[in-house]
Amino acid sequence: MNSEYHLNDDGAFIIEDYQHKKVFSNFFPGVAGLWGIPIWVFYINRGQAISCFGIESKDKAILEFQPANRAYRLTSIQGFRTFFKIVDGKKQKYYEPFSNSLDCPYKVRQRMVIQSHDLTIEEVNTTLGLKMSVHYFTLPQEPYAALIRRVSLENMSHKTIHAECVDGL
Repeated sequence: MNSEYHLNDDGAFIIEDYQHKKVFSNFFPGVAGLWGIPIWVFYINRGQAISCFGIESKDKAILEFQPANRAYRLTSIQGFRTFFKIVDGKKQKYYEPFSNSLDCPYKVRQRMVIQSHDLTIEEVNTTLGLKMSVHYFTLPQEPYAALIRRVSLENMSHKTIHAECVDGL
């Protein structure tokens, strides 16, 4: 068994260090239920994963549709992004989780957890003592199309952290 790619007990496919693996792309299933409106979501294993999404066709995109070859290059700079300014005494540190920078000054571990109906990305920054998770899923059985993005940040250190955050598209 390759520990970088494995299935957990719930049947989720897990990719460790996902941004440094061979690129791939996929779509969430456009399931919305009997009364719901389906949404399509195109994701890749770069940045914060979501390349584009919309309703009906690529012509009704909410976030501009990019073919795979462009999505591989652009998602990490044009998709969802998160920035932190962390104040530690008189020092300020800047941190962008899920960046694919090879010159990152922090020690991080990243993973992608893929299920048939949702996607979660996680980054543990052992240098700063932070764990960030982003969970994406669609909203079935509602009279509108929706992609839900739930972001969580956990302080894994034993010290108080003062941080400012900017997050979004």
